[in-house]
Amino acid sequence: MACQITMRHTSCTHLVKATLCFGASAIAGIASAHSLMLTCKPGAEGMVRCVGEFSDGSDAAGMSVLVKSYDERVLLKSTLGSDSALQFKRPAGEFFVRLEDGGEHSSEVDHTEIKP
Repeated sequence: MACQITMRHTSCTHLVKATLCFGASAIAGIASAHSLMLTCKPGAEGMVRCVGEFSDGSDAAGMSVLVKSYDERVLLKSTLGSDSALQFKRPAGEFFVRLEDGGEHSSEVDHTEIKP
């Protein structure tokens, strides 16, 4: 929705129109923003299974996943599969998993949060 606001005339009508137009634009922007979510759980035989999705329920297939140590070393670089999931061998020591959409959305799970 495009809005054009001019202040040549001061009247309640113009102020109401400007407020409504700005409010509609803000709501449209909020409605289209969705958070990226990542859930990781322990799997069998020392594996970890992580699943990504957006807060609206849409999948995150093909998005980048990094498993990093606390000193920022990349332990694994991969992408989510067609089922929006990735399974990997649990690294020794402290680590975190980061899911990125290549834009402004990301989500992280610390190794301490990976519980059955």
